[in-house]
Formats: sequence, C-alpha cells, structure tokens
Amino acid sequence: MKESHKTVQKEDELLMVSTQKKSVVATEEKSAVQEVIKKSVVTEDVKQLKTEITASSTKMTMSEGQKVTLKANIPGASEVKWVLNGMELRNSDDYRYGVSGSDHTLTIKKASNKDEGILTCEGKTDEGIIKCQFVVTLSKERSSEPAFIMQPKSQNVNEGQDVLFTCEVSGEPSPEVEWLKNNQPIAVSSHLRVSRSKNIYSLEIRNAAVSDTGKYTVKAKNYHGQCSATASLTVLPLVEEPPKEVVLKTSGDASMHESFSSQSFQMASSKQEASFSSFSSSSMTEMKFESMSAKSMSSMKESFVEMSSSSIMGKSSMAQLESSTSKMLKSGLRGVPPKIEALPSDISIEEGKVLTLSCAFSGEPAPEITWYCRGRKITSQDQQGRFHIETSEDLTTLIIMDVQKNDGGLYTLNLGNEFGTDSATVNINIRSP
Repeated sequence: MKESHKTVQKEDELLMVSTQKKSVVATEEKSAVQEVIKKSVVTEDVKQLKTEITASSTKMTMSEGQKVTLKANIPGASEVKWVLNGMELRNSDDYRYGVSGSDHTLTIKKASNKDEGILTCEGKTDEGIIKCQFVVTLSKERSSEPAFIMQPKSQNVNEGQDVLFTCEVSGEPSPEVEWLKNNQPIAVSSHLRVSRSKNIYSLEIRNAAVSDTGKYTVKAKNYHGQCSATASLTVLPLVEEPPKEVVLKTSGDASMHESFSSQSFQMASSKQEASFSSFSSSSMTEMKFESMSAKSMSSMKESFVEMSSSSIMGKSSMAQLESSTSKMLKSGLRGVPPKIEALPSDISIEEGKVLTLSCAFSGEPAPEITWYCRGRKITSQDQQGRFHIETSEDLTTLIIMDVQKNDGGLYTLNLGNEFGTDSATVNINIRSP
C-alpha cells in the first residue's frame, strides 16, 4: 500500500516537472516571437526613414507668363515624378518632363498663380525615395516686353577700320539678344565679337573688310514680346585710282579743269622764238627770251594774257572752282534715290503688347516717309492714339501701343524724293494671350 502511494506521488512529481518544462519552453518561444516582431518593426522604421530623404530645398521666384525649367539631380533614380502641393503633375504640354543623365527637369510652359507652393521631384533609389524640393513664389514686379532705348546706327567706314554697333534694350525679364548679318545669324570669331554691359549690347567688327558690307540686325525677345532694329554698314575699299579730269560747265560755256599739268607754249615771231612754261598756282611763270624786237614782245604779251585767262589757274581760280562745286552739290544737282535697308517680312506678337517696327533707310535728299496700314495711310490723327511714328536721320520706327486683334495685316513703308521711290511690306500677326 505504501509502495503504491509512493509510486503515485512520484508520478505527480514527474508530471509537475514536465509541466514546468513545457511552460518554460512556451515562454522562451513567446519571447523569441516577440523579439522577431520587434526586429521587424525596427526594420520597417529604418526603411520608412530611408523613404523620406530630402536631398535639397531651393527657393525660387517666377514671373507670370514666364517659361521656367526646374532641375533636380537624383543619381540612379527610377519612377521619377513631380508633385505640386501634394498633387502629382502629369507629363503634358504645360508641364514637360525631361531627363539628362542624373538631372531630371520639369519645364513649366507658362507660370501662373496656381504654380505657387511646394514643388517636389521624387525618385526611387536603392537608398529609398529621394526628394528635391522647390519653394515657388510668383513675382509681384511688373514685367515688360523688350523695347529699344537706343538703336544701332548705319555707318560708312574705310577698309581696315574697326566698327562698333551699339544698342540699349529694356525689358523684364532681360531679353535674349541675337545679331544677324543679312538675316543670317552671326558666328562669333576673333574678327566679330558680341558683348553686353547691363542693358547695353554691342557688336564689334575688327579690321573691317569690304566683305563685311551688309545689313546688320539686332533682335531682342522675351516671353512678353520682341523687337528688332537694322543698320547698314558700307566698307569702302582703299584703292588708288588714276586722276580723272572732271569738266564742270559754267554759264558762259567756258571749261575749267580740276587738275592741270605743266604746259609748254612756243611762240614764234618773224625773227625770234620765245618759250613760256606755266606751272601750278604756287609756281612762278618762267619766260626765256633770246632776243626779240619791241613788236614781237608786244605780240607775246597779248598771247600770254590770253593764255592766263583761259588756261592758267591761280589761287583765286581754285577757290572759285571749289565754291562752284560746293554750290552745285548743295543746290541739289546731285542726289541719291531712297532705299529701304531692311524690313522683316513677318512679325508675330501677343495681343495687348507693344509692337516696335524699325527700318533703316538712305537717300539724298532725305526722303519723305509714309506708313500705310492695309493700304490706308497712317495719319497724324492716328498718331494721337495708339499709333506713333518716330523718324531720325536714317531710321524710322512705327510703334503700336496695346496691340489689338484688328491691328493685324499688311503694313507698308513708302519712301520718296525727287530721285526715286522705294517701298516694303511686312505682315503683322496678332496672337491671343
């Protein structure tokens, strides 16, 4: 009986030990599971931290209507997207995505109030999602289309001289300026240089050659509008031409010569000869006598007087010639027909902007200038409103303020003086804003 009781007690003890062992194992397993869960949570936290890396933050200001390109550098990025104030921007004409190497770009076609705020470029990398942030504000400053404060002037120079065309252009933002020769872009070289100092733009031609003769145009444009001006350059060759005899007819049908060479006259009398040499006004007339009678002397004196009046030019004669020539030129006996140096064939401008149309011209005497709009003359009454015409010595400019849709069409410039006429037409296209 006692042995049976001991056996039961022993079995109870064994069962208790087994239960305790199982409890210990279960506790250890639970701890292991909790540890795994903790490790998993830590890993997720680290992973979450990696997805929130902000690589850069940039403040920038844009003007209304401006075309803007933002650039974010994210090496090894994939699935790149641009987000504005929490909303993803889709790749479109208004918001154009681009990529060049590790640089990702977003081009905003025309900035407006809706583009203000936080603009972010996000790209997935091995390190997580990298963000490049832009804090965008819209400028309150008033922007304006380009306009000439000073235009380049036409020039005549001798071969080998240096030439400098200069203009001053206003506009906000600063306009892009391009120089052209005969409507072709100019290639910069050691011979041709362009430069800028604030609003002053210059084109320098060093050691000008005859081949540099032509029409030089400067174009300035920003997203608000554009303007252009043209000036001509004439390079005169350094060629020595043989002297030419020019005869100017006087009222008495007598001839006067611009240049005179030494002349020899021989006169013979019945018994003797006399020799006369005539020189320029600074020389003395030299007469050589061998022997002659009083009669031959008298005869020679009369001949000499006749020669002096018709052939020998002294200082007073030279002065008279110069005065006569000057009077003839001033009286308009010589002239040059008018010529339009350059005028663009087509111009496109946005409605509401200011149109500036400039044209260089030549002509002697100065030609009469007339502008026409679709065949109708632009009168002084028109110029009291939105239309203005400004004309200098060799440049005429048509300015239209606050361009309207009905301002579009063909505009004609007409020049005329007593030696001829010239005209040119330009088509103005008005775009909707």
